[in-house]
Amino acid sequence: MDDFLTMAWAERYRAAWNADVKLTEGLRGFSALIEYGWADSAGPSVFLRVQDGRVVDIANSAVGEPDFVMKASAENWRRMRDGTLSGRAALLTKKLQFKGSMITAMKYMGPFERSIELLGRV
Repeated sequence: MDDFLTMAWAERYRAAWNADVKLTEGLRGFSALIEYGWADSAGPSVFLRVQDGRVVDIANSAVGEPDFVMKASAENWRRMRDGTLSGRAALLTKKLQFKGSMITAMKYMGPFERSIELLGRV
């Protein structure tokens, strides 16, 4: 699956995230460590540290416990990236394995979906 969830990909994702005014404005006040990874795999994860809506750091290992963890199979990540599976649908049907505050996730559902759409543009 190309270089998805590598550090090179994460660097491009960070730049795209921070350039997306609707995303950063929608997440104003939101700060968290987010893990993106592979379901049922020991494959590498990517960690994004978001502060006040902007990605301020990326890593391939966590420094501390992630606030949110999102993992999916290669097929479900592909479907989210090509737009045939929305972030909301993936979350609600558990095709996206999610750990973290569901209340916070629902509060930021619009920006969350925008961040998932961004996966396909990187």
